Amino acid sequence: MMLSVQSFMDNHQPTWSSIPIISSFKSSLDDQILGIKEQLQASGTDTRGMTANKNQLKEQIADKTAALSGALAAYAAVTSANNVMGYLTKTQVASMRDVNLPEEISRFITVVKQSLADLADYGISEAQVTDLESSVDDFRELVGQPRMIRSQANSAKREANTLINDAMDLLNNKLDKVLLQFKFTNPSFYDGYERARVIVD
Repeated sequence: MMLSVQSFMDNHQPTWSSIPIISSFKSSLDDQILGIKEQLQASGTDTRGMTANKNQLKEQIADKTAALSGALAAYAAVTSANNVMGYLTKTQVASMRDVNLPEEISRFITVVKQSLADLADYGISEAQVTDLESSVDDFRELVGQPRMIRSQANSAKREANTLINDAMDLLNNKLDKVLLQFKFTNPSFYDGYERARVIVD
């Protein structure tokens, strides 16, 4: 209905544009409709793609960690190193809670770095460790973002509802009242406005 009113007023601008208060009300209505459109668009943000990216990245981290962990476990077995962190399987990494994964894998990376020179014989390079660190950093940035986006979407819906209420108040208590003057001076314009004001279910 608001769009119908906006369109009607745009199409009949010469009829009312000479009255400053109507111009002011129309400008406010335009701003509110624009705001409603923007907030409704923001509230429809889809987080599924982001979640899919996060899950894919988690699987990659699990693969990379398992490869390093296997070499580290073999190194520990050969050297009888008791201070080496336990072996992490791909399944263990994949089952970690998203919020805990960056910290746990970072601790693992620290252990790998301490033995990096010795792990060269086991096929582990600094580049592999750096690659895992980069993946963990990327994952850390994604953790919690779908929830944050849903929160922003809910906030956008609330803002859209507020703008809708404000626009309805503008129509009911301001524009409707001031346009009453056209009921007798320009009946065809007023009838058209009333038709535009009808809410179609």
